[in-house]
Amino acid sequence: MLKQFHPLASYFFYSLLLILSACSDANKEPAHSQLEAQSYLSPPTISGSTASFTGIRSNYSISSDAQGFTVIDLSGKEANVHLEPQIKFIVFKDISINYEIGGKSIQISDQDLGSIIELYIAFFNRLPDANGLSYWIDQFKAGMTIEHMSDAFYAAALLYPTETGYNATMSNADFVTLIYKNVLGRPTPDKEGLDYWTNSLNTGAASRGTLVRAMITAARTFKGDATYGWVAQLLENKNSVARDFSIKQGITYVNDAESITKGIAIAATITPTDTSVASNLIQAIVGMAATTTNVPSPAQASRFLAQASFGANTTEISNLTSIGLTSWIEAQTSKPQTLHRSYMDMVAGELSNGQSGLSQNNFFESFWQQAVNGDDQLRQRVAYALSQIMVISLQDSGVANYPRGVASYYDNLGANAFGNFRNLLEAVSLHPMMGTYLTSLRNQKESGTRVPDENYAREVMQLFTIGLYQLNLDGSYVMSNGKPLETYTNADITGLAKVFTGWSWAGPDKSNTRFYGGSADPNRDWMPMQSYPSFHSVSEKKFLGVTIAAQSTPNPEASLKTALDTLFNHPNVGPFIGKQLIQRLVTSNPSPQYVARVASIFNDNGQGVRGDLKAVVKAILLDVEARNDPVLNNAGAGKLREPVLRFAQWLRAVKAKSTSSRYKITSLDDPLTSLGQTPMRSPTVFNFYRPGYVPPNTSIATAGLVSPEMQITAETSVVGYLNFMRDIISNGVGSSRDVKGDYSSLTTLAATPDQLLDQINLLLMANQMSGNLRNQILSAVNSVSIPTSSTSSADAAKLNRVYLSVFLCMASPEYLAQK
Repeated sequence: MLKQFHPLASYFFYSLLLILSACSDANKEPAHSQLEAQSYLSPPTISGSTASFTGIRSNYSISSDAQGFTVIDLSGKEANVHLEPQIKFIVFKDISINYEIGGKSIQISDQDLGSIIELYIAFFNRLPDANGLSYWIDQFKAGMTIEHMSDAFYAAALLYPTETGYNATMSNADFVTLIYKNVLGRPTPDKEGLDYWTNSLNTGAASRGTLVRAMITAARTFKGDATYGWVAQLLENKNSVARDFSIKQGITYVNDAESITKGIAIAATITPTDTSVASNLIQAIVGMAATTTNVPSPAQASRFLAQASFGANTTEISNLTSIGLTSWIEAQTSKPQTLHRSYMDMVAGELSNGQSGLSQNNFFESFWQQAVNGDDQLRQRVAYALSQIMVISLQDSGVANYPRGVASYYDNLGANAFGNFRNLLEAVSLHPMMGTYLTSLRNQKESGTRVPDENYAREVMQLFTIGLYQLNLDGSYVMSNGKPLETYTNADITGLAKVFTGWSWAGPDKSNTRFYGGSADPNRDWMPMQSYPSFHSVSEKKFLGVTIAAQSTPNPEASLKTALDTLFNHPNVGPFIGKQLIQRLVTSNPSPQYVARVASIFNDNGQGVRGDLKAVVKAILLDVEARNDPVLNNAGAGKLREPVLRFAQWLRAVKAKSTSSRYKITSLDDPLTSLGQTPMRSPTVFNFYRPGYVPPNTSIATAGLVSPEMQITAETSVVGYLNFMRDIISNGVGSSRDVKGDYSSLTTLAATPDQLLDQINLLLMANQMSGNLRNQILSAVNSVSIPTSSTSSADAAKLNRVYLSVFLCMASPEYLAQK
């Protein structure tokens, strides 16, 4: 019955490129009827007409009335206060709010206001900040013409050449090309238009300032044109979003450079047909109102479980709707861990050749056993996320020799999933499988022409802690002269590499033989690496502004502590790690405010503790941007479900059973016949995909978004996934079809396809299935008739209905985008 649906493969792939999910359109502040009496925890600073607070804007609720403003700190770190009406500006850590701009904006005509806004769009392709727009309104009211203002904008653009792309020596043709991009949304102008406008400048018929005004006017004439109508609509959409940003919300960033770069970033997400990404980014700045309560509906519970576990099932949905999200998280973080290494030891005990007979397939068995049946789902999901940040891989021949060691490494991630990041960093750095993978095992001090191996020193900075560029709290780059500042130099790598010398296999002694790998301890594959002082560099070690003085006696432990403490306390770690965890659990494109809120919890869990991963995970999952019910036709939030998570969700949703009880699922690497992804088999240290990957020539790229999981998505993997799921849904998966879905609860609904699809929609899609998709699947299911002449034939037909429903759901683009 399923073969007829192969044509879905091509539809699936090309649709998939267009639909990377949604975030909420909730835009109301939480209501507060009155302020409770309380002591002032930390009052704002009042200076004239300005009140300053220490947190980011989205941490506060602001309500206004004739008596002024009520400001409530939702994080509880500052006092709730009432501000008098003379306060016109409220300054936060990330932005300021201008409460004069609304009144000023109606003091000139709407057309003139639009013309001023369009100068920001034309010259900078950015949203105007409220303070700047307020200034230009005053200039216009004082008699300055739009044409003179345009010349002034050009002069201002030259002050920020790196950010704006302008420079005083650029040719007229280059100038016109830049305006084409900003005004018309066309990076490559047509030759006729380029020649026309360039000639206007060459002959003196127009100045660069007045030419921009003329091009804006020309762009408006395209409105309604069948071919170029989108040009006028794009300009109109940018103008509309700009009014929301600067007039309705009154936003100005903390400095001019941020106003330019971040205003450009939001404007870049606007298209002729969609402003949802930009609108949601703006709403995230000022704070979204929560639409999901702590006690979720079944659909909200299913959506939460897609983020916080390996997938929903009826038992967990019922549990969540009973105890609520917070209690579920607390219960999950308290559950004991089941060690994968214990399973490996058990299997080794049954083998005639013991540990030497273990293979990576034994680890996969343990992985899938726990993924399907483990009750500590949050720990497992976070451990899997961490395994894609702090990567080791069984594709490495050296690592593949130690499958029990890989199981232990994965156990370490789980053991520290709710612990402190500093402890996790040390456990990762000293694990022999990381030492094997990134060659810090047996790393030796400098001698003659030999220098310490720099592999781990580089990756522990670039991938595991601080990243390549200095970050603000919200994950944006710290800029200098329009370029992001690097976090480290090659000299830092060289200095840090010396720290990781003199570490090798664990054992009862520290002989040279053991250092080089001889006299192997039977547990060296999982015991932390131990120090060998004679191989440790004693020379001065400089990195990241820290100097470890030359040591008269080698002290590897002291060097390591200084290095890891330095990395742990670097300001980048919170936003760098926090954002990646958000991407792995919730959404590929978290707003800067979401990142900042999570990074703030990393920096201080509320009790003065830095690096509390339990608090970080809780903040990620309970954040308003994670919990608000999604607006399904919006772009910007959500993520593509990676193959392993789709497969795991199916296993849990249908309560798959293993005939052998061992879940004998082997490598799933082949993209044409399987998933194209296997846990702990990343092709590189950069994971299966990069967190900043942008699929080229897609609407995702046009909107300025990223979609990491798309890096392993192509025609072959799409067809492979469809063929794989079509096969295993009905026939089972693994060695000798060891694992099969249990469809007993679904077959009881097969005679009533509406009810059957409702249950599948809840389990797999959190009730997000569109009416169109639902009708398509119902039509296909109803085409499978249930005979009345034979019980066995009727049972077979019911199963076919279930198989078909599950397959078509999991094959749909709507399912693939986790929202």
